[in-house]
Amino acid sequence: MTEWNQRLVKAEMVRAFEVLLDTTGAVGPDWFKNNWPEYRVTFADEVGQFEQGTQRTETRVRVQRTAKDITRMERVLIGGRNPAGGSFPNWGSYVLHLPAARRALVTWCFWEIRGRHTEVECERRGWAYSTFRARRDNAAQTIARRLNQQGIATW
Repeated sequence: MTEWNQRLVKAEMVRAFEVLLDTTGAVGPDWFKNNWPEYRVTFADEVGQFEQGTQRTETRVRVQRTAKDITRMERVLIGGRNPAGGSFPNWGSYVLHLPAARRALVTWCFWEIRGRHTEVECERRGWAYSTFRARRDNAAQTIARRLNQQGIATW
């Protein structure tokens, strides 16, 4: 059995937030809520929209996720049942005593999803990159250690 480590925890955290962002959030008119799916447009449509000045600055296409993806996302962000018995909390609760580290890990996850470079984002905010990286890795290591202590198998 493979044990949890920093790299696996960070990868699963990013994947969980990707699934969350892909499967939630309102698109379309307010009265339709999530029942109004975003649609892809052809290049010709984009050219026409550009000429008319009606182009959208950002297009969001809903990605279909599998039940396995959603279950894993829920285990990470909400918590769940351990197949070996018992239940476990969401991963963020393992680092409640490290609020700065927890914030760094979650912030880094969103930067990764958006394709932003950590060093550039830290510099933009006036944060020390080495401190940010140490906090992020400390949070991931703490989560990995707690998952291993509880006997939660990797997936």
